[in-house]
Amino acid sequence: MIHRRFLIAAILVAAAFLAQARAADDLVVEGAPTDSGFQVGSQAGFRVKLTSGTPMDFKQVLVFADVSYMGTTAVSSAQLDLKTAEPTERGNRAVFEGSWLIPSEAPSGIYSVTLRVEDRGERKIFSRQKIRGFAAYKKPIRIARVALDRTFYTVGQPIRCEVILQNLSSQDARGLRVEFSNANYPWISLFSKEGATGSETQNPDLAIKVLRDQVNLPPLNEVTIPMSVAGHAAFLRGQQSAVLGSGAPVRSEPAPEVNSYTVAVWNADRTVLYDMQFTSPVIVRAEGSDRPWPYGPSFAHPYNSDIDFKQYREFYPPGQISPVITVDHSRTMYRPGDSVHIKASVKNPSGLDWDGVSLRGEVVDASGKVLHSAQVGSWPVIKAGGVVDVNSEVWKVPEDFPIGAYKLKLMLSASGGQELATASLETAINRLPASLMVFNAHPDDEVAYGGLIRAAVEAGIPVRVVTFTSGDVGSCERYYAKPCGPNEAREFGLLRMEESADALAHLGVPRDHLTFLGLPDGGSGAIWFQHVSAVKPFRSIYLASDHAPYENVFKPNLAYARDSVIEVTKQLIADFRPEMIVTTHPDERHVDHRTANWFVVKACQDLVREQRIDAKTQIFADVSYGAGGYKPAPYRYETYLVYLSGEAAALKQEMDWLYQSQHGNYAEGSRKTYSELPRFEEHLRILDWQSFGGWNE
Repeated sequence: MIHRRFLIAAILVAAAFLAQARAADDLVVEGAPTDSGFQVGSQAGFRVKLTSGTPMDFKQVLVFADVSYMGTTAVSSAQLDLKTAEPTERGNRAVFEGSWLIPSEAPSGIYSVTLRVEDRGERKIFSRQKIRGFAAYKKPIRIARVALDRTFYTVGQPIRCEVILQNLSSQDARGLRVEFSNANYPWISLFSKEGATGSETQNPDLAIKVLRDQVNLPPLNEVTIPMSVAGHAAFLRGQQSAVLGSGAPVRSEPAPEVNSYTVAVWNADRTVLYDMQFTSPVIVRAEGSDRPWPYGPSFAHPYNSDIDFKQYREFYPPGQISPVITVDHSRTMYRPGDSVHIKASVKNPSGLDWDGVSLRGEVVDASGKVLHSAQVGSWPVIKAGGVVDVNSEVWKVPEDFPIGAYKLKLMLSASGGQELATASLETAINRLPASLMVFNAHPDDEVAYGGLIRAAVEAGIPVRVVTFTSGDVGSCERYYAKPCGPNEAREFGLLRMEESADALAHLGVPRDHLTFLGLPDGGSGAIWFQHVSAVKPFRSIYLASDHAPYENVFKPNLAYARDSVIEVTKQLIADFRPEMIVTTHPDERHVDHRTANWFVVKACQDLVREQRIDAKTQIFADVSYGAGGYKPAPYRYETYLVYLSGEAAALKQEMDWLYQSQHGNYAEGSRKTYSELPRFEEHLRILDWQSFGGWNE
């Protein structure tokens, strides 16, 4: 009898397990961390939803979050608790929640998370699924609040500011220095343009005011700097480019403008920036003047009077576009030796047949001189309303043909020489490398090389684009309309990388040809000079991390250290072995820009010494948009022009609109017509990059 009972019990347990196993076969697991990131020493939360198509006993299910620091093999597990369970139309679903305590000594960076679902009794794993990871950050000092005394100021009027600081760490913070200044990014603007000579004269455009120094903060405490005079209102339009990297030009007549200011917290000797925050926008105007009404950087036009109502109606000049001859614009950039093909369609919109129709093409230079002429197509008749296609070689560009911009004129005529229609297409001829590698400081810097990239894409030349930083700071507050903490900054970096991918896709560069390294915005200078070894990496101001906290980058948790950055740069260059590398200028005022050049050149110098790349590899720099901040590089340069067709120039203009977080609204609002678009890019070949190793160390 007892044996029978045991047998029945065993059968019931087995049946229950089989039923549980069948339910697990169609189990859907969904989950994510409860936030983008968490402070080291706090709890990282998780929420998971399980849905089964057949009834499942969730009390017999265990759910774990297996957490690992990306790039390592160690795993920590956190068991999640069953919170709710309810039936569905065919089965049931449940929600599990729980958390993992991030150790106080844990490294900052990106952590991967894998959900593990198993049977409580048999411990059989039903599901193992990787979900979105999370960042762990270490933010020691935070500006918790910045408040101004008003929204409207008259020029010369005092600006009063209140600041609340918090110490989020378990250590005393001593000797803090709190500054107020005109809106700026310190890594662009701390020093005046005299810095191009190697001097470090403080930039007077910043109007820096020390609100308080020698501030001491106990652990996990805060202090309030009461409302006090921080500066005086002034017109700043025309100065922003030098201190923010972008901004509107000065107006001939002063007008009301929207401004903001920066509050920054430094250590006592002003060598470590702990946090910074922009104030809310204010309106500055002259006494008794409130018009024209100004608009801030979230709007397409600073003033309504800046709106041009004609440009969008008249993009192409007269004669460029024909209702009869429709030309395919996808290929307009060529090299000497290339064949120029025309793809077009010809439509007879009239009510009569066209007899003896021919289409001729002429290549014309800027002076109007005809350099080549050829028949593109001919048809005995084109019926009324009929359409014929054209796919023909017009011209083979001679190998010794001079580079430049040229026009291809198309002329459609009937028997007897009667002209039926004309159209034209701009082309550009450039000498291009066999392969091209672009290194950017930020996601949007590739626009400087947009014409070169498009020329390479159209020629079928292999192109790779590498971006050093995630751009996590630039306009972060504008995007969220609030101060940016580590989570906002990290997600903003992801947004900016996506904008870059969208813009390059518009030029024809596939996403799998892009590489992001995830360095911190504004941190490259400190990485180069103060944080050489990965043993002591740089901690980002906004990301509050000393390792790259991204899953989508070339090396997640890349240490913010010079040696680490140069090693991955060497790996990328050695793997691709480009004939031409283009990057930023070594003297640019923005520290990330000049340091991007330094990373690339140092990597190439090492690779040549190791015989891993050709010493004849060409390195080109963008033209510097604002020198300063460090002694000038000792190189010799040679100008390299890239000519753009009108269509390539239009693509380059359009790609700029995709950086909406930066200036896309301004760029689209001030778009140029076809005739106004620049038809060349200027770059500088660094003739002697192999020399002068160590000049900037």
